[in-house]
Amino acid sequence: MPSIGSVQKMEEALSLAEPQGPSGLIEPDAGAVLALACHCAMVDNGFVCMRPNGDASSKWMPQPRWSVELKDEWVFRYSMPGKRNTLVLHCSLQRASGRMLAHTIEAGNERNSHLLGLLLEKYVPDASKLSSKSWEGVLQHTDALVPMMQQHLLSPLLEAAEDAINTACSSGEAWAAGNAGARSPASRWLAYVMNPLGGPEGAGGGAGSYVVPAVLLTGVA
Repeated sequence: MPSIGSVQKMEEALSLAEPQGPSGLIEPDAGAVLALACHCAMVDNGFVCMRPNGDASSKWMPQPRWSVELKDEWVFRYSMPGKRNTLVLHCSLQRASGRMLAHTIEAGNERNSHLLGLLLEKYVPDASKLSSKSWEGVLQHTDALVPMMQQHLLSPLLEAAEDAINTACSSGEAWAAGNAGARSPASRWLAYVMNPLGGPEGAGGGAGSYVVPAVLLTGVA
């Protein structure tokens, strides 16, 4: 499928991610629509969505229950050929300001963290279209969204991401390496969004909620 830099191509990608249109979302919401568009941009740039057992009828489909896992937050997890660690897209909506914060981060390396602020009304201006079974006209300004994501979120994330090692490594060792240093605020927050139901630290998560570090909450486009 060609690049989704145009509105038409983005609508095609969205229809593959959710064939029933915005009305097919568990909770139709402008924030969820913009988050799903950001996910489509990730997939279009080679990120491979991680799903239980790898089940999916299309590479564009996100993880199950992605839109209801957290309140006003949407988390997508990816692998990338040639990269060692899980790569995460975390979108959070500040409803009072109407600002969406799109955040990419490499699991186990909190320094490889990038943020882009997006004005929700600019990209999803007509709430009446959220009940539609078609994606036509739901999302606007794709021609601006995708290049900004590539410049500020995707390219720097991949440039700094750790390459896959050639020597054999057990899944347990890889997971431990991917969650090293999970006691700092940023990486403890990452551990939470990687496993929101909680679990022992070092095994994919930690009990309790973690707030996105305040230093990350900057920027708007």
